[in-house]
Amino acid sequence: MHIIVSLLLLALNIQKKTWRNLPKYYHVLIYVSVFNCLYYVLCRNSLMWELKCKTLSTRAVRVLHILVVVPLLILLYLSDVPKSLSKQIVYICKWIMVSMFVEFIGQKLKMISFHNGWNLYWSILIYTKMYIYSMLMVKKPLLTWMISIVSTIFFLLKFKVPVKHNVKMQLEGCRSKINFKYR
Repeated sequence: MHIIVSLLLLALNIQKKTWRNLPKYYHVLIYVSVFNCLYYVLCRNSLMWELKCKTLSTRAVRVLHILVVVPLLILLYLSDVPKSLSKQIVYICKWIMVSMFVEFIGQKLKMISFHNGWNLYWSILIYTKMYIYSMLMVKKPLLTWMISIVSTIFFLLKFKVPVKHNVKMQLEGCRSKINFKYR
């Protein structure tokens, strides 16, 4: 399913010619990828959700989502945002509903699992943040970074994520890989 979603997003982006908007939105795509990657670093041993795939390794699925799925999703989303606020609200709601539907199907197909108190309702909040913050990042990047950091801290506290332990484990894993290469 992860590969199908990737290919579908790629096809939709090609059809809508969204690559023309890359110069305008590349910094937003980097932003969403950074926060997606940050999730795996900060929550290493206490993930809220985990992506699963029968044909790809866990690491490959994560990389696929960090570098392909989420950036293509956001590029597609940003390339057609309406101008008026009322239409933007409807637009965001449609994207949240579609995202939730895809996640619901993914959960039923056991392509995503929830842990540590996470559920579809929390995912609604994450999708809402992702779409609103992506729009905001276009015009107010500094503000977006600030509220993103605050909301990340909220989630870390709410779900009692042992950040210090997880980051330490991440650094030890990197250190052992570096040492292995130079032996």
